[in-house]
Amino acid sequence: MDGKDLLRRLRQVLDEESTGTWLDDRTSYDFLWEGAKECSRRLKNVIGMQQIVTTENVPNYTLNHDFMKLMMMNRQSRFFIKYSTGSNNSFLYFNDMEDIRHRDNIRTFDINQSTMTRNATTFVDIGQDFSDWETAAASDATYRIMVTHTSGAKEWAFIGPASTTTNTDDTIAVYSDKGLTSTGWNGTSGTPSYYKIENVSTTLIPHCFSIRSKDALHSQVTGTATSDGDAAGGKALLTDTSALFWTTDYVKPGDSIHNTTDGSTGIVLSIESATTLYCALFGGTDNEWDTSDAYVIQPQARIELYLDPPPSTSGHIIDIQYVKIPAPVYSDYGVYPFRQHLNEAIVRYAAWLYKYRDSIPKFGDAFYTQFDGLVRREAEDLNPYIKKRQWSASFKRSR
Repeated sequence: MDGKDLLRRLRQVLDEESTGTWLDDRTSYDFLWEGAKECSRRLKNVIGMQQIVTTENVPNYTLNHDFMKLMMMNRQSRFFIKYSTGSNNSFLYFNDMEDIRHRDNIRTFDINQSTMTRNATTFVDIGQDFSDWETAAASDATYRIMVTHTSGAKEWAFIGPASTTTNTDDTIAVYSDKGLTSTGWNGTSGTPSYYKIENVSTTLIPHCFSIRSKDALHSQVTGTATSDGDAAGGKALLTDTSALFWTTDYVKPGDSIHNTTDGSTGIVLSIESATTLYCALFGGTDNEWDTSDAYVIQPQARIELYLDPPPSTSGHIIDIQYVKIPAPVYSDYGVYPFRQHLNEAIVRYAAWLYKYRDSIPKFGDAFYTQFDGLVRREAEDLNPYIKKRQWSASFKRSR
C-alpha cells in the first residue's frame, strides 16, 4: 500500500467516513509511521550500515539519523561492533553508559572553584591553581578540561602550560590535540557553567562502547523559497538556492519543517540536492511553497556512539550494522519497505493509537492484538530458525 491507500484502509478499519473530521491526515500519517517503526524494531529486517573514521582522542561520534538500535549480537546476547586498525580487526562490546561514567568520575581530579572565563586559547578560573595538571608545550598532555556551558553544550581541550593573570596558575593554555601543537577547543563554544579536570586516558583500541543521546542539537535552519513549489501527490518541493541542506545544515528526512508565511507545518521527506528537498505540509493556507515564503527546519534529536577509552590514533574504521527507522511516508505515493500484507499490521497499530483518543481504549486493544499477531507471523516467515531456538526439558524420572 502507498500513502493514499494506507489512509483509505485506516478509515475503513475505524469505520470512519471519508467526509468525517475525527481523523485528519497529519495525525494518521504520524500514527502510521509509528506503526512502521514498531514493525522495523520487532522484525529487524530494515538494516542500515554506517562506517565511522576515528579521530585521535575523540570518544563520541554522531550516528545516522535513521539509527534505531544495534543489530549485531553474539550468542551471549551482547551487542558488538567491528573495529579495524587497518592491519587487525577486533570487536568492541556494548557497556552501559552508567558504568562508563563511573569510571570517568574516578578519573576526575577537580572541578570549578570561582569565576570562569573561556577564551579562544586560554581558560581562567581565578580561584583555581592549575599547576598540578599543567603540561609543558611540545609534550603530550596528561590532563584535559571538560567544560559545560550555560546552554548545555559541552567543550573540551587538553591542558598545556600556565598563563598567569590575576593569581598564579589560575589560567591555562588550551589545545585541541594531545600533542599540544594546536591551540583551541573541541566542541561547541559558549559561556562556562562548570568544568571538570580529567586524566587523559587513551588506548590504541577502545575497551568498549556505549550509545547515548547527543548533547547538542544541530542548529535550526532558516531561509526563504527562491521558486514556487506546488503541492503534488501530497508533497511539495522546497528550493532555496542559498541553502546547504546536504552539508552545513545537516537536514534529514523526519526533521520538522514550517512554512511561516502560509502557516503550514510538516515533515521533511527526502533531500534531493544541496538546495532542494521534498516535504509534506499540513494546516496552512495552501500547503506548498511560493517564491519568498519563509521556512524554518528544526533538526531532530540525534544519538551518538561513545568509545571508552578514546582511541589514541586517527584513521581507524568502525563498522556499525543497525536496525533502521523507516523513512517517513506522508504523501500519496510513498511506500514503506515491507511486504504488502504487513501494511495491515501498520494500519492496525495506527488504529490502536487512534482508539486511545476516545473513551473506549479497550476496544483499541483488539487492534493491537491483531497487529501483534501479524508481526509474529511475519517474523516466523522471515526467520524460520526462530521456531527451532527453543528450550525443552524432560521431567521424566531417570531409572
